[in-house]
Amino acid sequence: MSTHDSHTTRTHGLLLAICCAVMTGLTAVPAFADPSGSGSGVPVRFHGETLFTLQTGLANVDAASRAAAIEKRLDRLTHATPSVIDSLRVEDHEQTAYVLTSEEVLFVVTDNEAKAAGKPRHLLAEEQTETIREAILALPSLQSSREPASPMTLRNLLWAGVATALLIFFAVAFHVLFPRLYEALEAWSETQVRAVSLHGLELIAAEHLSNVLVFCSKTLRGVLSGLGLYWYFHFVLNLFPQTRVFEQRFLEALAVPFEQIQALLGNWGELAIGLLLALVATGLFLAFLKAFREVFPSMLDKVSAWGFTTTYSFKIQRVEMLSGAQISDSLLVLLRALRLAAYVSLTYLYVTSILGFFPSTRKLSVELLNYMIEPIKMIAQEFVTSLPDVIAIAIIIVVTNYIIKLIHMFFNGIKRGAITFQGFHREWATPTYKIVRFFVLVLAAVAIFPYIPGSHSEAFRGISVFLGVLVSLGAAGSFSNIVAGVVLTYMRPFSVGDRVKIADTVGDITEKTLLVTRIRTIKNVDVTIPNALVLGSHIINFSSSSMKPPPLILHTSLTIGYDAPWQKVHELLIAAAKQTAHILETPEPFVLQTSLDDFYVRYEVNAYTGAPNKMATIYSELHQHIRDQFNEAGVEIMSPHYTQIRDGNRTTIPDEYLPKTYHAPSWRSWPLGTTQQHQESPPSGGDGRAS
Repeated sequence: MSTHDSHTTRTHGLLLAICCAVMTGLTAVPAFADPSGSGSGVPVRFHGETLFTLQTGLANVDAASRAAAIEKRLDRLTHATPSVIDSLRVEDHEQTAYVLTSEEVLFVVTDNEAKAAGKPRHLLAEEQTETIREAILALPSLQSSREPASPMTLRNLLWAGVATALLIFFAVAFHVLFPRLYEALEAWSETQVRAVSLHGLELIAAEHLSNVLVFCSKTLRGVLSGLGLYWYFHFVLNLFPQTRVFEQRFLEALAVPFEQIQALLGNWGELAIGLLLALVATGLFLAFLKAFREVFPSMLDKVSAWGFTTTYSFKIQRVEMLSGAQISDSLLVLLRALRLAAYVSLTYLYVTSILGFFPSTRKLSVELLNYMIEPIKMIAQEFVTSLPDVIAIAIIIVVTNYIIKLIHMFFNGIKRGAITFQGFHREWATPTYKIVRFFVLVLAAVAIFPYIPGSHSEAFRGISVFLGVLVSLGAAGSFSNIVAGVVLTYMRPFSVGDRVKIADTVGDITEKTLLVTRIRTIKNVDVTIPNALVLGSHIINFSSSSMKPPPLILHTSLTIGYDAPWQKVHELLIAAAKQTAHILETPEPFVLQTSLDDFYVRYEVNAYTGAPNKMATIYSELHQHIRDQFNEAGVEIMSPHYTQIRDGNRTTIPDEYLPKTYHAPSWRSWPLGTTQQHQESPPSGGDGRAS
C-alpha cells in the first residue's frame, strides 16, 4: 500500500471515529434519557412488571386513572387472538400519537409526555409499543401457541436484507468514488485553483484552498460513513425483539465516549463542532463563489459576442420590434441582475449558516433564515392554492378558442356562399363574425374573472372599478363610432371601391372599420372620417347606380345667347357627349334647357356612364369636345353681357375655325331716336350676343 493510501486510510478512520462519536452523542443521549424524568410518575404494570410510567394526565383524567385503564386494556389484549396482537401499532396525528390494535385504542401519547421524557412523541410511542409487545410475547401461554416464523418476522428479515444491501452498495461507492475525487481535486488544484483575493490583497493562498477542499471532501466521507453505520445498526437491531437489548447496549456504549468527550471539553465542545461546520461551510461558500466568478463572465462574453455577430431580430409579422443588438443588451442586463441575485443569496445563506452553528447566534440565524423562507413559502402556497383556478382558466381559454374556430367556419361558409339565408348578404359575414367573436370573448373574460388569483381582494376590485371608469370616460366617442360602424355595415350605403361623396369629400372608399371610414380623393389624398360623422352626414354613392339600370348620369351646363338656334346647340352638345370616352351609347345622351335668362339660355347636357370612378376624366374630356364642336360650328360660347364693349373687338373663336376673309368689325353708333340697323352680319352662329 502506498504512503498516500495509508495516509488516506488513517485519516478516514480518525474522521469515522469522530463522526460516529459526534452523531451518536447528538442522537443517542436524548434517546436514553430516563422516561420517568426525575423518577416520578405513575407506573403502568403488566403481570407485576413495570412497563413504563405516565407523567401527566389527559384532560380531566389524572395519571393514576389513566394507568389503571391502560392495565385493564392490556389484560384484555392477552386473551385476544394472535392477529390482534400482531396488529399492535402506532398512528401519529397532529398533536397526539395513538397506540392501538385492530380492535381498540390502548392509550395516547401527548406532546407534554414526550417533552417530559426528552424524546419525540412518535419515538416515545414506538418504544412503549415495543415494550408492550415484548411483554405480551414473553407470556408462556402465548409462546407455545405462536408459529415459529410469523409474517412479521419474515418481513423484518426482508427489511434487514435490504438495509444490508444498501450499506454494502454505499460502502463500495464511497470506496471507488472518493479516492477519485481526491485525485481530481489534487490535479485540479495544480492548474485551476487560484488564490482568493480582495482588491489585490491575497486572503487565502491557492495551496491552502486546495487543502481545504480535500479536507472538506474527506470530512464529508467520514460524516456520511458514520451516519450510514449508525442508522444501519439502529434500524436492523430495532427490527427484532431479540436484538433490541443489544441496540440499547450499543447506543449506550457509544454514548459513554461522547459524554466523556463532552465532559472534557465542556462548553468548548459545541464551539469546536461549530467551528468545524463553519469551516466546511466556508469551503463550500468559496467553491460556489469561485464557480460564479468563472461562469458569469464567460456567459456575459458569449452573449455580448452573439449580439455583435447575429442577424436575428424579433419581429411581429413584418415589423421589427427588437434587433439582435437590443436583444443582446437585454440579456446582458438580465444576466447581471441574475449574477447580483446569486451573489446576494449565496452570501445570505452563508451568513445564516455560520450564525446557526453557534448557540449564542442560533436564534438570530433562524430569524434571518425565516426572512427568506417565509416569502418563498407563502408564494409556493399561493401557487399551489391557485392551481385549480389556473386549470379552470386554461380550460375556459381552450373551449373559447374552439368555439371561435367553429363560429369562423360558419361565417366563412356564408362568405363563400356555401351557406345562405334569406335577406342576409354575404358581405355581412365578416363584420357579423367580428361582432359575435367580440361577445364570445367578453363572455369568456367574465367567466375567467372570478378565477384570477387575487380577484376577490378589495384592492383588485378597486383597481377594476377605477379602470372601468377611465375606460367609460375615455371611450365614449369611440363607442359611438363603433355603434355607427355597425349601423353602416347593415345599412350598406357603400362598399369598398365605391365612388362616394360624404359631406364635402369626394373619392373612392378604401377601407371600412368599426371606428372609421377611409376615402381616397381624386388627388390621391387619404381622408379618414369617423363613422359617427359619416352616419350624421348625407352620403352620395355614385357607384351604386352603375351596377344596375339605369346607369349614372353625368351632366354639365353652359349658356348660349338667344341668337343661336336651340336645335343647333342640342346637336352640338349631343355630338360632344358621344365623342367622349366611357359615355354609353345606349341610352343616348340628351339635352335639357334648364332656364331662360335675360341674355342667354342655359343648356344642360346629360350622358350615361358605367365608370363613376373616372368622373373627373370624363368631365374634362366632355368639356374639350364641347369646345371643339362649338368652335367648328362657329357658335361662340360667350355671354351676351359684353354687347356694349364688343364693337370693334375681335371674336373669341380661335383663328383656325374662322374664315380667311374674317376681319374685326368697326365701331358702330346711331343717332338718338333712330332705328338700329346692322351694317354687317356676324359670323355663322352669331357671336353669342342678343340682336
